[in-house]
Amino acid sequence: MLNFDIFKQKSPKQRFLLILGLIMFVFYVILGLAFIFWKGLNLNIPYYGKVAIGIFLIIYAFVRLLSLGRRD
Repeated sequence: MLNFDIFKQKSPKQRFLLILGLIMFVFYVILGLAFIFWKGLNLNIPYYGKVAIGIFLIIYAFVRLLSLGRRD
């Protein structure tokens, strides 16, 4: 059975928090990809450290997205 309760009208506060959560998801994914692929990012971190930070940020973004979807 399909659950159509998720399509109910949201309050302005809930809508704002949803949009802010989606913006933060995109921000964390872009930041993670920048750590992995951007060669001009001159930090004193070895490449495997940059990749680890990038993967962590991308995983964190998806965890935040999942928690955003579970909220009412």
